[in-house]
Amino acid sequence: MSQRSDSQLVTVTSDLSSLTAWVAESNTTRDAIDQIARGTESLAKAHRNTPAKKLLPEVMRLQRQTQSILQSGKQRLSETRDLYKLHSDLLAHTCMLLGDLKQDQIAEQHGYAATLMANEAEATGAIAWGARAKTARWQDKYVESADLARQGYDRSPQEPIRVQLAWYEANAAALLGDHNRANEAAQRAHEAAEFCLDTSSGLSVWSFPTERQALFALSVATITGDADGALRAAAMADAGWESGDPQLPATWAQIRVGAGIAHLMKGSLEAAIGEVTPMLDLDPQFRLSTVTRYLEKLYRRLGHQRFQGSPAAAQLREDIQAFNSEALKGYDDSEAQ
Repeated sequence: MSQRSDSQLVTVTSDLSSLTAWVAESNTTRDAIDQIARGTESLAKAHRNTPAKKLLPEVMRLQRQTQSILQSGKQRLSETRDLYKLHSDLLAHTCMLLGDLKQDQIAEQHGYAATLMANEAEATGAIAWGARAKTARWQDKYVESADLARQGYDRSPQEPIRVQLAWYEANAAALLGDHNRANEAAQRAHEAAEFCLDTSSGLSVWSFPTERQALFALSVATITGDADGALRAAAMADAGWESGDPQLPATWAQIRVGAGIAHLMKGSLEAAIGEVTPMLDLDPQFRLSTVTRYLEKLYRRLGHQRFQGSPAAAQLREDIQAFNSEALKGYDDSEAQ
């Protein structure tokens, strides 16, 4: 072999060495990514029984740590995709927490970023679509909320989030007044639940146990005027708790309020008071926007002409105002800016 050929082989070998070194180059490690994944999962599981204002800084810290790794250097392609997926999940979780704290505009921004990250990771992004749908609903963007939920549903696997997305669409459609769409989405939710063998998923922020399914069924029923259906849904939730299912504070409180609304729809103020009174002692840390906004609906119904002149109705309205005024006291939203 000629000297020139030998030189060419040396060059090729050197180029290949440089290429393999470049491919393997990374500013992180698999252990570091696994640690972020464990943290993401732990924070998701902590969501149900940890006050939102305490959990939000922890989720945002891990989200910013993940973002810093992505932006500060190069990773291997598989690592980058994993980091994008984790970043998406953390942004979606942040979106949900901000919504609980009535920071809807900032929540919307985080939800949109979550779907972008999921797309880059070539992931379904189902939980990101769900977070966006929930935020849009609280912003009274019912068409957008229903459409976002449907997009997530169409992308989602047979997991609890698929059931949740169908109920999100049903709820938004009912609020919009599109009862046909609401009923169709509710039917898809029931069908999806049959294929999901375990809708609890360890009670994380993305789990959808029977009690939460009942909550959405109750909500859709009250909106569409089906008081009896709403009370059946409340009974289903109560049966789950009586059988030993974990009783999550915010879900339990919303079930009580929803049942109260259903009783008012049937003309029974006394029964409504009996349902709602126990939840008025809920710890202020768990008086999330999902709870206080539901109470606002009850407050408006109590102002109906049929209840005017009722001292009991007036007292319950006062109690609701006091409850909501104490909600999330001490929360500083500067951390979310």
